Amino acid sequence: MKLSTKTRYGLRALLYMAERYDGDRAVPVGEIAKEQQVSEKYLEQLFIKLRRKNIISSVRGAQGGYVLQRNPREVTVASVVEALEGDITFADCLSSGGCRNKGSCATHDLWSRLKDSIDGILEDTTLFDLVNKCGSGKEDAPGVANG
Repeated sequence: MKLSTKTRYGLRALLYMAERYDGDRAVPVGEIAKEQQVSEKYLEQLFIKLRRKNIISSVRGAQGGYVLQRNPREVTVASVVEALEGDITFADCLSSGGCRNKGSCATHDLWSRLKDSIDGILEDTTLFDLVNKCGSGKEDAPGVANG
């Protein structure tokens, strides 16, 4: 399984915004696109999905752009993946339709445990966590507000 460019590029853009987060400063999409080497048009498409899930909001005007709607400590990677990809499913038997061979399938439990593990990691990881891993290594990365 491989996450699509939607998730990889969307997450990179959000991390860029998280590094500069101060609560209300909008980051222009052109700046994000240039710094992340991603098409501005493509980012706009991703940002539509992220806005619909209330992860970011747009600001119009000369100082316009996009801003995180919540502190980076509160935005989980799971919410980003879900906004951009939908639910991650490893096998059809784990989808909402269920599995008709659940009782006799030797791999059902494996796929279920794998999904639960990945979901747990994505739920436990926030933008703040990722900024700190890639950033200065300090407890409070530059540009990411405390609390």
